[in-house]
Amino acid sequence: MGIKRDREIAGMSNDHESYTITDDEVALYDRQIRLWGFDCQKRLRDSKILVIGLNGLGAEVVKNLALSGVKSITIMDETPVPVAFSCSQFFISGCEINQGRAMASKAAIQELNPNVEIIIDSEHVTSKAACFYAGFNAVFATDCPLSILIRVNKLCTLKNIPFYCGDTWGFYGYGFLDLLKHNYSRVHITKKEQETLVNINLDYCPLGPALGVKIGAGLNRKINKVYLLMNVMNNFREMNNRCLNPENREAEIEELKSVRNFTLQNLGCQENKVSDEMLGCVFGELSPVCAVVGGVMANEIIKGITRRGDPIHNFFLFDGETCTGATEAIIV
Repeated sequence: MGIKRDREIAGMSNDHESYTITDDEVALYDRQIRLWGFDCQKRLRDSKILVIGLNGLGAEVVKNLALSGVKSITIMDETPVPVAFSCSQFFISGCEINQGRAMASKAAIQELNPNVEIIIDSEHVTSKAACFYAGFNAVFATDCPLSILIRVNKLCTLKNIPFYCGDTWGFYGYGFLDLLKHNYSRVHITKKEQETLVNINLDYCPLGPALGVKIGAGLNRKINKVYLLMNVMNNFREMNNRCLNPENREAEIEELKSVRNFTLQNLGCQENKVSDEMLGCVFGELSPVCAVVGGVMANEIIKGITRRGDPIHNFFLFDGETCTGATEAIIV
C-alpha cells in the first residue's frame, strides 16, 4: 500500500523522470489527487498565481490556493496593518503595526504549505505593464478601485491570462471571472452508466463591458440585488476615492443613498432594489462572508487551471442575510 498504491490509484507510474511531483507531494496531496486526478494536480503544481489585495477575502483565496499545492503565489498589498486588527484577515495576527499586509502575512502563509513559494511584490499595481501579468497562470484582485480592476483585466486580456476579482461588504460579496475563450472537460454519464469526458467551450467578456450593460438592454430586470449593490459600492469608492468609514456610519449611509440613486438611475433600474436596510449592512468584513466568497473564487481558479468542472459564467453573488449564492451570466 502506501505511496506505491496511491500512485496506482491515481494512474501514475513510478518513473520519476516522467513526473515532476515527488513522493512526498503525492502523499501530501493524496485526497486531491483521488478527487481530480494526477494530471490536474500536476497542472496546479506548475501554476503561478498573482493575488492583488490581501484583505479578508484575499486571505481566504490565498489560503485555499496554498493548500491546493500551486507552484507559487505572488502577493501585492502594501496597505499598512491598522492598529485595530481585522478579524477576517487571520494571517496578520501578532505582526508589527503599520507593516504592509502582504509582508506581514508571508510567514503565516508559508507555514500552511512549505512546498508553495510565497513571493511579496512591493511595487504598486499601477506600475505594472502587460508583460508582468504574462508570467502568471491566473490573476485575482480584490480591495481595489473599479478603475484598477478594469485596467488589470485589460492587461491580462492582452496576454491571454485569466482574470478573477471580487470583494465583500458586510453581509454581501461578489466574484467575477474573465476566462477569455475557455475550454474544459465535463464528466458525462452515458445511458449505460459509463463516464466519458465532454469538451466544452465558453466565451467570456471583460469586467468593464459586463458592468456597462443596462437593464432592458441586455440586463435582466430581475437581476440579483447584490449585483446592483456591487455597482453602488464600486461607484462609492470611485467617487470618494476611499472605502467606507464605519466610524462615521450615519454620514456614510447618507452618502451611500445618494450614490445608490445615481447608480440605479444610470443602470436604468426604475425601482429601488437596494433598500436602506441593505445599505446599513455593508460595513466591515465578516469572516463567514469572506470564507464563502473566498472559497468559491479559489475553487474557480483551481477549476480554471485544471480545466475540469463547470466554471461560473461569469458573476457569483452572495447574500449573507439569506445565506444564499447566485450566479449571473452577463456576456456582451
